[in-house]
Amino acid sequence: MVDNQLSTVLLYFVGALALCGIGLLAVGFFVDINRHFNKWLLPVISPMVLAATAASSVLSERNITNAEFEIGTASGEESAVLVWLLRLVTALVLGICIARLISVSQMHKGRSRQGGALFAAFLFFFITNAVLNNIFGIKPVFDQRLIYPALVFLAVYLSRGHGFTPMIDATKWGLLLFCVASMAAIALFPQAAVQQNYAGVLPSIHIRLWGLGSNPNSIGPLALTLLLLQIYRPFGGRLLQLAGYAAGLFVLVLSQSKTAWIAALIAIPTLWWGHLLYAAQTRARTRHSAYSLRSFSRPILLCLLGLVAVSALAYVLIQDPFAKLAHDEQVTSLTGRTDIWALAIDTWKQNPLFGYGTSMWDVEFRRLSGMNFAYHAHNQFLQSLSVAGLLGLLGLLVYTFVLFRQAFASNTATRGFSLALFWVIFIRYFTEAPLNMSSIFSGEFVTHLLLFSLVLTKGREPASVSQASRDYEPLQNLQWR
Repeated sequence: MVDNQLSTVLLYFVGALALCGIGLLAVGFFVDINRHFNKWLLPVISPMVLAATAASSVLSERNITNAEFEIGTASGEESAVLVWLLRLVTALVLGICIARLISVSQMHKGRSRQGGALFAAFLFFFITNAVLNNIFGIKPVFDQRLIYPALVFLAVYLSRGHGFTPMIDATKWGLLLFCVASMAAIALFPQAAVQQNYAGVLPSIHIRLWGLGSNPNSIGPLALTLLLLQIYRPFGGRLLQLAGYAAGLFVLVLSQSKTAWIAALIAIPTLWWGHLLYAAQTRARTRHSAYSLRSFSRPILLCLLGLVAVSALAYVLIQDPFAKLAHDEQVTSLTGRTDIWALAIDTWKQNPLFGYGTSMWDVEFRRLSGMNFAYHAHNQFLQSLSVAGLLGLLGLLVYTFVLFRQAFASNTATRGFSLALFWVIFIRYFTEAPLNMSSIFSGEFVTHLLLFSLVLTKGREPASVSQASRDYEPLQNLQWR
């Protein structure tokens, strides 16, 4: 018996040594890759996440044909292949971040302090929404998945001296392929991509596109982000640019995400107006001031006029549409969100300071609450409040204020893009949870990371990256196409 126990101990010891050796070799491999492709190693995370998200929709064998009535069971199950795929992608992301951290730690020259306030606000948001609540909340829990998003944001912050154009280009290509694949999934995987018998607002169209995203309200904003990226930094070829516009518009429209449509009515005019105001200045000399209040109000006014025009058109094309909406149960209850909001508030009252914890809205909580369709609070403010209490809400408000301030300060250099992207995320605060940090495998993570990377240096390529200026076309010389 003693010999068997000794053999078992030796086996575990040898296995641990072997795993340590493999880990060291893997870290060395990533460090070497980082040495040769340091500009693209971090940006490639976004396409990898999008690819894993798309694969999850197929490999989970979900069936969303009747998702309106079976939303709680439509997401499918995690197969062994899917689990190992997500683990592989997570390991790659982890290796990239560790390699970047090692590379930064070996740099002896001084680094700019720019972006410190933004990262400090992010840390405050993360600690209050993912750490303290999991210690002092109603249901304490340790979830290692929360570490990965924070690690990626840390690596991006420490790598701010490399510029942000690679992140923009990589995200743009990833979103283009993601939208094209979602269109192809209509024919290849209709059960996983198309919801049938959907009573939407588009005349004669009774389907809703989920594509390869987690849900329509996630894939719609991703398509809008693709359109904004193309306007801001177009593809080199005209045909490719047109294909990108077609794919983005197709997914945006058929997703029937009202939140994404409203965001488009605000974000696209903001980007267009920013180009008109700042195109000449960014090609010559950057102005120190962002929008004046008067100039800033103009795109908002245009968006309001656009909403009025769309409402008038709907009234002409659809017989008495407002009376129909007034009696539509989905509209009056905001597609069931009012019940979810009530549950979030009731749960928060049980622990006002720290909330429930990040395990809220998991499978067990949804089963006990009788809301299998509630994967989050469908409101970012209530999400932070219910999951992390008043401290979490405070962290959210501080981070949102700093993020808006940085996006506003970056607006001149980015010709309106930073503020437009901020609107895409902020408008979703009221119906979704776009800052959910529970996993890296979501479209929300990709959009959040893009905005964070963009405003980290206030939209300007750092002066220390002269080689990056030679490798990539500087933003100051970009032509509007």
